[in-house]
Amino acid sequence: MGYNISEVTGSTGGGTGGLDTWTFDVTLNGTGITTVSGDFDEVPIGGGPSSEPSDGYSFTVNSGGAFGNLSFDAVTGEFTFTIDRATVFASGSDQTVAISVTGTDTAGTDSDTLFLNLLICVARGTLIETEAGPVAVEALRVGDMVRTVDGPFRPVRWLGCRRFSPAELRAHRSLRPVRISAGAFGHDRPARELRVSPQHRVLVTGWRAELFFGAQEVLVPAKGLINDTTIRVEDEAGWVEYHHVLFDRHEIMLTEGLATESFHPGDYALCGIEGEAREELFKLFPELAGGNTAIATARMTLRPWEGALLQARGGVVDEKGAP
Repeated sequence: MGYNISEVTGSTGGGTGGLDTWTFDVTLNGTGITTVSGDFDEVPIGGGPSSEPSDGYSFTVNSGGAFGNLSFDAVTGEFTFTIDRATVFASGSDQTVAISVTGTDTAGTDSDTLFLNLLICVARGTLIETEAGPVAVEALRVGDMVRTVDGPFRPVRWLGCRRFSPAELRAHRSLRPVRISAGAFGHDRPARELRVSPQHRVLVTGWRAELFFGAQEVLVPAKGLINDTTIRVEDEAGWVEYHHVLFDRHEIMLTEGLATESFHPGDYALCGIEGEAREELFKLFPELAGGNTAIATARMTLRPWEGALLQARGGVVDEKGAP
């Protein structure tokens, strides 16, 4: 056989491929991506212009068919996979669709496999309370007015994110997300399961906070609240993307109905911001570029081991009620 079939457009979003396998990562973000498309051609092994096999193409969904619908042109090799976003998000994790593609002509057949990785990413879809109602964190824009616990709606000044691969998460358990079950802090707090970074701080209130730390309300890193039941480390996470929402000052906002902190640009947090995002942040807040990270927090902050003192009888419960 003197040819290979190859995906030639890369229009599915910049995938990687070889002679027989093509992989495309599709992040389901707030822009509303709904389709993945591309085109296979017959490419001569010895070089020369591409063409279509005389007997056309066949496409078969081998796995992941529940997460969308495949359509294709058997003559041209063009295909479109329409993603069922609701089903992917309802699954609660990243999904992979595997599709086999076969081209046939008088010289024989050639088969390739197409993998579509549908990535939810941690924090994508997490609803933030805004003046316009709940908005997915990845859909927020600078200037959006976000509800805060301590007063009026506040405008978003800066947005950032940091993405980690499955390999990075396997190598560094400290990067893996913390999964907070619906109702872990009381009715509808959070209203849905919530995933946050281990350092992301949650507002905890009640008599235990006042007894141990002299404050009715304290901020505790999520990793200090782990109880392996309602709050636990997600060891099998796929790609993870942590989003940062920054205001003029440190604020407490509502994520899925749970009071959690906004981004606090302390020394540790700034270590996770790189490249253009870091430069943009420093332009907005030049004092940070000079090493001044002594920015006041909205509440007393606890270290992880101090947060463990608040655990009692199966987990932390916000006894004061919703903010």
